[in-house]
Amino acid sequence: MQNKGNNRRKFIRNSSATVGGAAVASQLAFPSVTLGKDLAKKFKIGLIGCGGRGTGAANQALRADSNTEMWALADMFPEQIERTEKILKTEHKDRVNIAKGRQFTGLNAYEKLLDSGVDIVLIATPPGFRPIHFRAAVNAGKHVFAEKPVATDAPGVRDILSANEIAKKNGTAVVSGLCWRYETGMRKVINAIHDGAIGKIINCESTRYSRGVSKMAERQDGWTDLEYQIRNWYYFTWLSGDFIVEQFVHELDKMSWLLGKYPETVLCSGGRISRTEEKYGHVFDHFNAIYEYEDGVRYYASTRHQPGCDGTFRDNVFGTEGWADMMKFTIFGKNQQRLAKRRTDMHQLEHDEMYSALRQGEIINNGEYMAHSSLMGIMARESAYTGKRVSWAQVLNSKRRIVPEKFDWDMNLPDPPVAKPGVTPFI
Repeated sequence: MQNKGNNRRKFIRNSSATVGGAAVASQLAFPSVTLGKDLAKKFKIGLIGCGGRGTGAANQALRADSNTEMWALADMFPEQIERTEKILKTEHKDRVNIAKGRQFTGLNAYEKLLDSGVDIVLIATPPGFRPIHFRAAVNAGKHVFAEKPVATDAPGVRDILSANEIAKKNGTAVVSGLCWRYETGMRKVINAIHDGAIGKIINCESTRYSRGVSKMAERQDGWTDLEYQIRNWYYFTWLSGDFIVEQFVHELDKMSWLLGKYPETVLCSGGRISRTEEKYGHVFDHFNAIYEYEDGVRYYASTRHQPGCDGTFRDNVFGTEGWADMMKFTIFGKNQQRLAKRRTDMHQLEHDEMYSALRQGEIINNGEYMAHSSLMGIMARESAYTGKRVSWAQVLNSKRRIVPEKFDWDMNLPDPPVAKPGVTPFI
């Protein structure tokens, strides 16, 4: 994994001023890329999943490169497409070329979009669908931007890794929505730690406490089990992965990037205290994990969604010669320094670098770390659900498949029971 990060940093540092300027200054202006002789085609972009994050990603893709156009939209529900098209036209009216024949709805909408002539696909569907959509996009020879996480169970992670090997052979880009890897200040502080600013790393901790993220949609007459769960995808583990996977994956990925490796084992606790009603599906509202690494490093990870409680959001790493407050981009101790004053627009930067690289004839591939960081969240969730210590090897080879293998709007999809630590088995 470390080689991936080094390759990307080398590319950023050694590329032309145009590419570097896009990476550093995109929060100030939308950079125009320098086009190679044979790389001046107009990219046609397709979006699969027209929710808030998908619409945001489409906006950012259009801002990243002026020689692009939004070509097709796909979503389960038509009102989502209408909303996304309206928002995109507000800023990019002349570059939103979505004919009615390229607005696709339903469970197979993604297949129609991939056959519509798009060059680049943005995948922002609920995470349970992402392995299916990612493999289809890769098999169709498309460049892909995939939001995080990319799977909700181990079989899905293995599907992502397998499809990513095809992308490598095809020479198509895979850019991840794990956007902290593209944030300027975070790159500086992690590079400083890699260069020895705090000495040898002893342990790390991440804490992310908030009220929660998503409102529930009341079930309407005529909604099938599948429609109800998709419209409330955050509260069903097969769709979201639970929030230690869907949201906290950012923190897990930062620490994996920092340490350059993944843990040997995890022991995690969790449960439901605030979100106990049946309407909240079967996800937990708190997790506390201890990840252990082969060299003795421990990573303490804690997150909760509980209204009325104080919040905090921090990532700290402690070494033999100091410590780092990663969210404040600051080193304390022997080599005290503040490496950045404020956060850059990392959601924009990931698209800027993707398109700048494509225009230079370079291919970014984030596929391995986006899969493995998703698995790190799944690993903790399975430990919390079962009450058992879980190893990396166990979860990587887990046979627990929580995503249905086939979908039909009228399928019987009862709510699974809430996990009971000490009772729920590891599979």
